[in-house]
Amino acid sequence: MRRALIALTAVVFAMPRASGSQEPNVPTCFDCGADHPRVLLIGAHPDDEDTNLIAWLQRGGRASTAYLSLTRGDGGQNLIGNELGEELGIIRTEELLAARRVDGAAQFFTRAYDFGFSKSAAETYAHWPKDSLLDDVVAVVRAWRPDLIIMMFSGTPRDGHGHHQVSALLAKEAYAVSADTIRFPVNKFGSAWTVSKLYQTSRFQPDSATLRFNVGEYNEKLSRSYAEIAGESRSLHKSQGFGALQRKGVVWNYVQRLESRVNAATPAKAEKSILDGVVPRWRDGTDYGADELVPRHSALEAIADRQYLAIGDSARIMVTYYNRNRRPVTVFAGLGGERTVEPDSSTSWVTYMKGREITQPWWLVTPRNGDLFSAAIPRAVPGVGGRPPSEDVRQQNDWITAGAMFGGVHLAEERVPAVYRTVDPIRGDVQRPLVVVPAISITLDRAVELARADVPFERFVNVTLRSALTKPAAIRVLLSLPPGLAADSASRSIAIDSAGTRRITFRVRGKLTAGDHLISASAIADGRTYNSGYIPIDYDHITPQRLYRPAATRVRAVDLRYAATVNVGYIQGVGDKVAPALQQLGIPVTLIAPGEVPSIDLSKFSAVVVGPRAYDAHRELIDNNTYLLDYARNGGTLVVQYGQYEMMRAGVMPYAITISRPHDRVTEEVAPVTILDAASPALTAPNRITAADFEGWVQERGLYMPRTFDERFRPVVEVNDPGAPPNRGGIIVAPYGKGLYVYTTLAFFRQLPAGVSGAAKLFVNLISSEARGFAPTQTKAGSQ
Repeated sequence: MRRALIALTAVVFAMPRASGSQEPNVPTCFDCGADHPRVLLIGAHPDDEDTNLIAWLQRGGRASTAYLSLTRGDGGQNLIGNELGEELGIIRTEELLAARRVDGAAQFFTRAYDFGFSKSAAETYAHWPKDSLLDDVVAVVRAWRPDLIIMMFSGTPRDGHGHHQVSALLAKEAYAVSADTIRFPVNKFGSAWTVSKLYQTSRFQPDSATLRFNVGEYNEKLSRSYAEIAGESRSLHKSQGFGALQRKGVVWNYVQRLESRVNAATPAKAEKSILDGVVPRWRDGTDYGADELVPRHSALEAIADRQYLAIGDSARIMVTYYNRNRRPVTVFAGLGGERTVEPDSSTSWVTYMKGREITQPWWLVTPRNGDLFSAAIPRAVPGVGGRPPSEDVRQQNDWITAGAMFGGVHLAEERVPAVYRTVDPIRGDVQRPLVVVPAISITLDRAVELARADVPFERFVNVTLRSALTKPAAIRVLLSLPPGLAADSASRSIAIDSAGTRRITFRVRGKLTAGDHLISASAIADGRTYNSGYIPIDYDHITPQRLYRPAATRVRAVDLRYAATVNVGYIQGVGDKVAPALQQLGIPVTLIAPGEVPSIDLSKFSAVVVGPRAYDAHRELIDNNTYLLDYARNGGTLVVQYGQYEMMRAGVMPYAITISRPHDRVTEEVAPVTILDAASPALTAPNRITAADFEGWVQERGLYMPRTFDERFRPVVEVNDPGAPPNRGGIIVAPYGKGLYVYTTLAFFRQLPAGVSGAAKLFVNLISSEARGFAPTQTKAGSQ
């Protein structure tokens, strides 16, 4: 059979949806030919794109459209799970690709790793070398060859986020230099390209717009408006909580023309269309959307006999071509000839796919270089036809290809991924892409864990094994431990079924000295040793992915103390891994669902902790908040981690705070921390906190920090980014009735899972009974 390697194409609509349902076969600009006008939108993050504008351009047949996101959103937060960092980047990448399958556009990224919020372009460029990022943007411009670049932001401080500013600055510069073959040689960046026009979206500042258009226009062929399509697309950013209405009726969109090389003599406000002055690229005059005789309803399907294919093995693929048109279609695909497929008929054949290399996010195959991914982004190939390699194409490992003819004319080849198909009793038809994995995958639960130093250590170490073999296998699992620890057995022998998953547990005991220690595992099967594996990342709205990592856990042993009476009730928040970190330190933790608060006897806990953004994520927690305040009033310690503007609502906190817009945050994880009260129990009991405990923090110090607060709150620390005013809202504490209320906006939700020992000591102090030693303040601590 003819098999296609990765083709230079941007056919995102062929990617399978997680649920297995098929996208409607509707005309988009990919049906219009390679010479159709092209537009490139440029932003910083996966959710920065203007979905209304993309749908109006792409699904409306006005221009082939692509979105370039500088980052994959790795530094953001997660409303649907506890994945952060590179794991979140995988989710947000797939959400963006899912959005593109709805609106039909192509998707690009640069090598930039989202290191978290940045306050300025200068701070951002300290993490991302400007020349490297400009290289990437120029490469994408030359690959996509847009007539228009549309910036999502202005490139000025009013953009707020430094990443936003940089995305616009790079877009402007790429517009200016994309044709410069001396600075950007053709052999490295592809053939020179001159962009005709530069625009900026004005959706949030319509007064600055030079052109407006109705993106709520109804499309009869699609039976939907572009705004409705955009609402569906936008709602796929579920990890960021961006569910959107599918709006009907007139919906205005606005853009501002900044530069033009083709109709500069026409005043910007006199334009009738953003494509004014753009010379059409097509030459044959064909109305690609009018010919109803061209088959548009054929479908290619490739069903694999399994979901996971071991490296070196081969999977059987049943390929079927369905002709849903009113006329016969001739299909050829290396079948030893041609087959005529009548209307409402199909033809099938069998092929085999061999597992040659692991299927994984391509940008994570090699380690990051600081805040840049090291894998090269797609480049245009000089002299090679076809569409450029966008993000979706980078993930098209050995797609199945079939060609067809209609009336003696060769049609564009159809390409689809091989998928494994099952029936779920609840979801129905479920399809998962065939992926190549190690024959045996072995992983531990976490890459980083905390422990107490120089006290008895007892922990269950879970080892997960996944087999991609087609027959049962005998496996020997070995556990490697650091000095001071011993397991109930050094190795285990188990049997695992074909395509099976097994989880085995070692009981490990001993003591660890302060510092870092490594626990690792390996599996031996059929004479081969495996010491790495994958973590599935699987949500219903995205194509499943896998994050590979060594079968090892770095254990950070911390010298800390707490009373034997500590007993914590924990209400989880957003992207929240704090509770497991406390359990690793030996602290008893009981998870409390927000709706269970009224029915739980909170008095049995020495402290109740509310996770980050829990009030934002769980409306029932606001409804039940009086029970938490009563718990503190009656003598408990209530520790609440940061929230957003909902924390200013009456009844959420015992005393008032104000959070500015935009909110105060300290993005420099090395920003100096000033201790305001060295005698504060938060800093002395049961663990003494010093400046050294604020070293080694990751990504940020704090966020959504109160600008002012009621004088009954006592601040503990003061911190600020260079050049910013000091903020005392990192930890504020107030006696409340017989108990204590603690509010902290320090980023403990990032520090504890990362094994930051100083943050662990400080958080343990906040939940300890000694914290109740705070006395009411007599000063107006809220003045800042």
